[in-house]
Amino acid sequence: MKSARVIALIAGFGFLFLALAVQGIFPYVMKEAGPKTVTRTVRTEVGELTAIGSAARPYTALEAQGRAIYIREGCWYCHSMYLRPVAGEDRRWGPVAEFGEYTHDLPHLFGTRRIGPDLTRVGGKYGDDWHAAHYFDPRMVVPDSVMPRFTWLFTKDAASGKQVLNEEGKALVAFIQNIGMSRGKWRDSFPYQILATGASSIQTEVSLSHGKAVYLRRCVGCHGEKGDGKGSAVSLVLFRVAQPRDFTTGAFKFRTTPSGSVPLDSDLFRTISVGIRGSAMPPWFNLPEEDRRDVIQYIKTFSRDFEEFPPGPPIEIPRPPKPTPDLISRGKKVFEEMQCKECHGAEGRGDGPSSNTLKDDFGNRIPPANFTTGIFKSGPRPEDIFRTFMTGLNGTPMPSFKDAFTSPDDGWAITFYVLSLSADRGK
Repeated sequence: MKSARVIALIAGFGFLFLALAVQGIFPYVMKEAGPKTVTRTVRTEVGELTAIGSAARPYTALEAQGRAIYIREGCWYCHSMYLRPVAGEDRRWGPVAEFGEYTHDLPHLFGTRRIGPDLTRVGGKYGDDWHAAHYFDPRMVVPDSVMPRFTWLFTKDAASGKQVLNEEGKALVAFIQNIGMSRGKWRDSFPYQILATGASSIQTEVSLSHGKAVYLRRCVGCHGEKGDGKGSAVSLVLFRVAQPRDFTTGAFKFRTTPSGSVPLDSDLFRTISVGIRGSAMPPWFNLPEEDRRDVIQYIKTFSRDFEEFPPGPPIEIPRPPKPTPDLISRGKKVFEEMQCKECHGAEGRGDGPSSNTLKDDFGNRIPPANFTTGIFKSGPRPEDIFRTFMTGLNGTPMPSFKDAFTSPDDGWAITFYVLSLSADRGK
């Protein structure tokens, strides 16, 4: 009996030391010997995506501060940060984790529990405004959340009276937005977030009832009970990028239909599924397809335009050509001919002469897109950029260029030129 106790005691101390060594000592000892590279998806000079091996970038000062706050607040107790190479994980979250991604992470914050969602691939999935609303009151944007409120990360904006992130809040968002981004633009080829089109559904009493239930659970926090874009999140937190869509106007930006037309059901399905990058509109591809189809029918009840002015025929989007340096050069000339620099700037940084004066149809200031960031709200595929040029963005100063181009080649030329502005040049 005494011998068994001794063996158990020795084994206990042995496993304790092993855990300490593996999790606390070995990472520091092996820091210099460990892998420093990671497989990155990058955009080339001609706007295509390719994978390369690249050194992992160290944290900026702001991201390092955010990581310290992440540790201080105990976020990693609930959120894991290591994507395991088991069946289906890459379909749910994205590419599995590589060793090189954690070169600059000491101590490691892998986590072993998933009380909250895995955050390994959270960078770029949601906009800064979504994170702000999520920290202030998680249930405004995620009704099922058990996460506590982090109101001490906010301060009151003097002009609007709404809550805005303070310096610590901004640092935490910067850290969160960087998680998983050492893998580059992998999200631009992730099938669940580059959906080309979507399903349609039929409006029935059952679909409307179910769609309303989905809306009140998932959408009302931002878009409001009346669909006017005045939900509780908007009334409390200042959205700096764009206000949630006011469905009552019938003006929708992202469509395959002509300028001024309401969208097709398939257009709305695509937007709901993939979200709008850089904004507070998240992707909902994880919701059952029935939920996404039926909520569309309820959203359409907010505006009579869907009944009185049915959507026009969709604009044809042909297969994109193979990009070449000559096509990019032609695109630059089209960019200049179309006077795109007046809003987007000569280098596409969103700093043109008119950039500070632009407003949408509702009087809200609307900054033009900065193409160099690689964040395209309409989607990252060439077809998505081409679609925007051909349809325009209803309710904004961005017009349709469908009748301005001398040939479809001009549309593809400017499309690939815009994509090339976000090329990873030695980043």
